[in-house]
Amino acid sequence: MTLTLEALGRDRFEAFADLLGREDFGGCFCAVWTAFGDDWGARCADPARPNLAETRRRVEAGDHVGFLVRDAGAPTKGADGQLVASEPIAWTGSGPRSAFPLLESRKGARLSPQADDVWCIGCIAIRADRRGGGLSARIVEAVIDEARRAGARAVEAYPTRPWDEPRSYRGALSTFERAGFQVIGSEPDGESEVLLLRRSLTA
Repeated sequence: MTLTLEALGRDRFEAFADLLGREDFGGCFCAVWTAFGDDWGARCADPARPNLAETRRRVEAGDHVGFLVRDAGAPTKGADGQLVASEPIAWTGSGPRSAFPLLESRKGARLSPQADDVWCIGCIAIRADRRGGGLSARIVEAVIDEARRAGARAVEAYPTRPWDEPRSYRGALSTFERAGFQVIGSEPDGESEVLLLRRSLTA
C-alpha cells in the first residue's frame, strides 16, 4: 500500500464531506481545534452539520485544515472506464501548529508554543472498513515525511494515557512511540492524562 496525503481544498471538499459524514466519524468534520466548546456534543449531533460549515469556511478562507489519505496503489475505474484516484480511506487533521488555534489552550498541547515550523498530528480518522491493519502507523509516517519536506523541525501529537475511547481520534501512545516520538509533558484530565509528544526532525 502506498499512501498519498492530499491537502484539503475546495476541489477536494466534497470527498472530505462524504468521508467524514459517515456514521464512522460522529459529526466532528475536523472542527475540534477551531470550534470546540461546551456545546460540542450538540454540534456533532446537529443534522445541520455546523462543524462541516465551520470547516468549509476555513477552506474557503484558504486555511490549512488537514489531509485526505488515499491508497495510491488502488485506483478505481470511473463511469467511462478510465482509472481515477481511489476514494479516501482516512483523514488526518495534521499540519503546522499555527493552523490549529485551539492548541494554544487545550491540555497537553498548550505546554508547547505555536510555531509554523512545528507540525502537529491532531487527529487520525480511518474508515471503519480499513481499521485494524496498522494504517495509523503508516499515516503517522506519511505526515512526518510531509512535515520534513515542508521544512518542519519537529512533529507533535497529543494522545491520552491510558487510552481514552472518546479521544481515540488523537491516536494511540504506542503508535507514536514506535514512530520515534517522546513524551515531553503531560497534564492530568480526569482519570487520564493528556500527553505532549514530540518527534524531532533535525539532526
